[in-house]
Amino acid sequence: MSLAAHFTGMQIDYIDGVTEVDTRTLPPGGDPNAGLGVLGSWRAHLNVMRKIVEENITSAMVFEDDTDWDIRIHSQMQDFARASRLLVQPLPGTPDQMLDPTYPEPGEAQGALDFDITKETTTEPTTSPYGDIDRWDIFWLGHCGARFPSASDKNTPIGRAVILNDVTVPEKQHIDEQYGDKQLIQQYPDHTRVVTRAHDNVCTLAYAISLPGARRVLYELGMHKMNGAYDIMLKEMCDGRNGRRIRTCLSVQPMLFQHHRPIAAKSSFSDIGKRGGGYSATAFTRNIRWSTRVNFPSLIEGEMDYTDLFRDGEPRPDLHFV
Repeated sequence: MSLAAHFTGMQIDYIDGVTEVDTRTLPPGGDPNAGLGVLGSWRAHLNVMRKIVEENITSAMVFEDDTDWDIRIHSQMQDFARASRLLVQPLPGTPDQMLDPTYPEPGEAQGALDFDITKETTTEPTTSPYGDIDRWDIFWLGHCGARFPSASDKNTPIGRAVILNDVTVPEKQHIDEQYGDKQLIQQYPDHTRVVTRAHDNVCTLAYAISLPGARRVLYELGMHKMNGAYDIMLKEMCDGRNGRRIRTCLSVQPMLFQHHRPIAAKSSFSDIGKRGGGYSATAFTRNIRWSTRVNFPSLIEGEMDYTDLFRDGEPRPDLHFV
């Protein structure tokens, strides 16, 4: 993490992992037999929320320690900022009229509502380049599967901010939807990234959170009730499910941050769930073309012959375990 942050111009602070949880402190519904992996992850994320609240940090990015990203992450985040503003900021000259007619309350609109980040504009934010802090809770930027909100759900706005001709996005043949679905692959041309409201996201690899969002997570997941792993409960907040009030969460497909899989035993990849047998003979990161971690050898030597894990026009690489 230190090397990856260093080579991509980030400064990160570490929060200790949790190796012991007093089960008497679990919120209502918490399962004391859930296992230290689940409970330790939950508690570690809540410790981050607590730090944000105690120190009045306006917004923060939260990374899990096996997260990887593209060397070009800064330009990717600039495009994400253009996209997120289209979905959370009002139209110019208006206090609350949105580009997406289904926001904040989904209506009867059918099908996708696509907004090109190079053609549409909204009011410039003043407290964050991604949208004013009081307008969003979570940007779920690193996950292992997500879906586009559906008009039939009538619970989540369905507008989509579209980033076309993004050379950092692999061709569709190389995209791995993991636990999501194939809508991105089926509905958009190659090299397209799409930002929407978060829906059915899994895995909290990396997410931005505002101070209001941190307060809500700290209460909702730390005090109100506990009925699953951290990422599942966060999904319930973003989707407004299981008795939780819906919050303003955005996500992106394909993701900007992803699990890195080093040359190692598959069983070493997680402390939360069993990964079974097998061995990764090749280091890789799904959906990330110029992986920072894969390119450490070039970065360390000051070379720019970066390894592209998913070259255009080439067969899909065989990323498997032996």
